[in-house]
Amino acid sequence: MEKEDFINNILNSVDGITSVTPSDIVLQKIEQRIKESQISTRTLWLVAASIIILVSLNIILINDKSGSNESEIASLEQSINKSNQLYK
Repeated sequence: MEKEDFINNILNSVDGITSVTPSDIVLQKIEQRIKESQISTRTLWLVAASIIILVSLNIILINDKSGSNESEIASLEQSINKSNQLYK
């Protein structure tokens, strides 16, 4: 019972609080700052296009690197198999 009373007291503690409305001047200043801080859609499209280009280039480079890595491993295996020595 004590636990329920404690929970109810906490839930009811905000009953008497009223919301505060800002003055017109403060509200206008806030709205002005919001308008100034907005980013244009052209900038957003340029950023999105740049990210897509960078991701595409990374994927292409990773695919090229993995293909050349397999040939390097194959040549290393051939040289090891010829001499049967791992270290020179």
